[in-house]
Amino acid sequence: MSAPRPSGVHRVKPAVEVDSAERAQFIRLATLTFPPAFLFLTLGEALAYGKGWIGGWTLALLILLNFPAVYGLSLLVFRLINSSAHGFTNMVLAAGNLPPDPAHSPYEALAARGFYAEAAAAYRQHLVEQPQDHLARVKLADLYRHHLADADAAERLYLEIRRGKPSPSEDRLASNLLIELYRKAGRKDRLMVELARFADHYKGTRAGEDAARTLREMKEEMRG
Repeated sequence: MSAPRPSGVHRVKPAVEVDSAERAQFIRLATLTFPPAFLFLTLGEALAYGKGWIGGWTLALLILLNFPAVYGLSLLVFRLINSSAHGFTNMVLAAGNLPPDPAHSPYEALAARGFYAEAAAAYRQHLVEQPQDHLARVKLADLYRHHLADADAAERLYLEIRRGKPSPSEDRLASNLLIELYRKAGRKDRLMVELARFADHYKGTRAGEDAARTLREMKEEMRG
């Protein structure tokens, strides 16, 4: 027999994440690239037909194949662009699992068993007692983002870290997480503010230069 579930505790099913911002970005990219790419391929095939290199049936088949070919090309370009964006995020985040902390073990155990709401409540109580534990804020924000579908609560926690006299590494982590949060949410206005702050604060470092370059590219895209 399975162990009885603790009284008053209800299992929270993991939310299915759908990154609507990335999907919208792909649709926009495909809309921009499909017409010229399709036209270019069709003209090349028509030229080959005119020169007698291919027959009429082959031309028709190639034109039909242009649709999946252009879609695949758009998907490849999008993945390359998205991979670059993730590469920047991973670099500034020094991506990896958050370090374990014995004080967080009970809350992490709840989250590991799928009791996300209960884990979040435990973290909140912990922060009332230990308001300077910014690592707990990061872990709580992670619960809000990935399991409780509350990006606004995660944003508030990251901003609390910044206002709570963080160490340099904690301040950097909060900035990086805000950048990632705004990028995933498609909040270009706030993302540009964070990139500008990061580029200025870490001027002269590789991460700061990458943030400045990303900011310039966003401004050029908006002007275009």
